[in-house]
Amino acid sequence: MFDFSFKKNVFVGVDIGTAAIKVVELTVVEGKPILSNYAWMSLDGNNIGKGDENVEYFQVILPQCLKRIIKKAKFSGRDAYVSLPAFGGLITLIDFPEMADNDMEQAIKFEAHKYIPTSLDEVVISWEIVERENRSASLIKEIPVSGNSGDAKETDSGVRVKVLLVAASRKKVLKYENLVKLSGLDLKSIDIETFSVVRSLVGNDMGSFVIVDIGARVCNIILVEKGVIRINRNIDAGGAEMTKTIAKAMGIDTERAEALKVSGKNFFETESAISFFTLELITGEVERMIRAYCKDGERDKIEEIILSGGTSRLTGIEDYFSNKLKIKTTVGNPFARISYDSRLKSTIADIQNNLNIAVGLALKGVDEYLKDNLNKK
Repeated sequence: MFDFSFKKNVFVGVDIGTAAIKVVELTVVEGKPILSNYAWMSLDGNNIGKGDENVEYFQVILPQCLKRIIKKAKFSGRDAYVSLPAFGGLITLIDFPEMADNDMEQAIKFEAHKYIPTSLDEVVISWEIVERENRSASLIKEIPVSGNSGDAKETDSGVRVKVLLVAASRKKVLKYENLVKLSGLDLKSIDIETFSVVRSLVGNDMGSFVIVDIGARVCNIILVEKGVIRINRNIDAGGAEMTKTIAKAMGIDTERAEALKVSGKNFFETESAISFFTLELITGEVERMIRAYCKDGERDKIEEIILSGGTSRLTGIEDYFSNKLKIKTTVGNPFARISYDSRLKSTIADIQNNLNIAVGLALKGVDEYLKDNLNKK
């Protein structure tokens, strides 16, 4: 959401996760995105979650890792689209009466204080009107930007807009900007990873979905309706905790447990069932989110739950979610809208769960490139 500029037709999505750096390169050929390169590098598990506090890790180790990936995998693109962690930003929908852009800017800044606990000088804010609705015969109370409710007046315009407000720490944005610069890439955009996940797994589909993106440390839960993020929540529950659960239950080390987690073994079967408290937390949060958003009798408007992240490779996890929540559950495919060499089919099937954010970032460059070219015609 925080743009810098772009050109050319090759776009590199860089996902700097807590457990690994993942990079995807897409090239636009005849108006379509083609997978031209991809790579990833596991990070030292001892550094998971320490990136912001450890200056050397963020300013030396991570740039060196990214530079090594780009060189070793021979990426040709230099236009980089990078993500901020979902828990490092704010995404919320705010309802406003329709007004002039200048007035909207001021109204949003005033309203943002309710959602942002720090000074607005410490954050970067982006906003976009995502929906307009006519509510004829309704009176709207207008409160001026000054916040003096005594000066409020009523109008019968009846036009309401939903504004998607996005905010991120200015300090964190500058850190990522510097990281990319040190790696030798040209930063074109910094995006909160939530948008990248939606872009790669939902695209332009107009249904209602809940995306459950289970990372190593944090689970990002996103309710999307008609292409708009309606609710976004993050909870401290991820794949690393599930690996520890397997290790403890089976009396093995975490390295062996991690290998078993993606080996095809079904830990939900009766004879080998393991109780995953992490998944109970996640399904419980999804259930609360759906209840809060859907009115009575409208639960079935959620068409699908889409799982993503490395943990979505766990055999039986789709059935676990669908049985718990009584909603169709699938594992998302970020490459569904991308062409690639058919010889990579089995390889892509094995790794696609880990690349949804990187793919979504590269797709942002693709979308902007195609839109720009269309406007020039």
